[in-house]
Amino acid sequence: MTTKIIAVVGATGNQGSSVVETFLGEPGWTVRGITRDPSKTSSRAWASRGVDIVAGDLDVPGSMEKAFRGANVVFGTTDFVQHLQDPQIIASARAQNRPINELATERELEQAKRLVDAAAANVDTLDRFVLSTLSDTKGLSQNKIQYNLHFDCKWGAVEYLKDKYPKLWDKTSLLQLGIFASNWKVPYYTPRKQVDGTFKISLPMSGEKEFPIIDPNADTGCMAKALVQVAPGTHLVGASSMISWNEWCKVWSSQTEVQCTFERLDRKVFEDTMGPLGREIADMFQASKYLIVQCLL
Repeated sequence: MTTKIIAVVGATGNQGSSVVETFLGEPGWTVRGITRDPSKTSSRAWASRGVDIVAGDLDVPGSMEKAFRGANVVFGTTDFVQHLQDPQIIASARAQNRPINELATERELEQAKRLVDAAAANVDTLDRFVLSTLSDTKGLSQNKIQYNLHFDCKWGAVEYLKDKYPKLWDKTSLLQLGIFASNWKVPYYTPRKQVDGTFKISLPMSGEKEFPIIDPNADTGCMAKALVQVAPGTHLVGASSMISWNEWCKVWSSQTEVQCTFERLDRKVFEDTMGPLGREIADMFQASKYLIVQCLL
């Protein structure tokens, strides 16, 4: 049997680890896990299970091109949140008196372009490029959404790919994941205790409209596998289920045996509460109604 190679960017992260796990169980596949630090514990754990761990850094030009060499499939993703937490970016934002999210998205777009460049350099031997991205909320909203930067950044990489590398684009499938179920731990998603002992989630969006939700650790791999099994040019909006915030609160209440309700918060109040990231996160929630339309197309 001919063995194919899938190279997975971010093999120790939420999405990448799911793809690695899925393809480890697939006959005829060799998994190449790409990580910045092959010596860390999570990298060694994959190596002990037969994953070919290779060093690759999206901040180092050329390193990903080498890491992709000989692969039949590349799964690529970038991480906005890691840049928000990067001490160098935090320091640069202060020095330039700029919002940190603007610098973070600029860095992510640089990385995403290097990812695309590296895949394009190997296009002749590549069967499929699966790119984890986010929706074009500017386009879907007809420019009503202007500051959803982490979405714009990821979609900017898609436009870069389409414009610069048509041959690679012909071998590309896009994976657009829904809201991570684990985000309930993020402060603005977390149910907050009220004086009467109940809990409440307050966000600037409807509690009745459904949105796509996903467990990235469990679901990304099977979705990437599905894209590899069908023709290139097939794009997937990945959702484990569609759920509203009112329904989400009912589930949370049933599991904790504590009442939780949803409150639609005024956008201005939310922005003031969130600080520097408020405008972007508010735009993200406002964009949800356009993403729901896309899920139904």
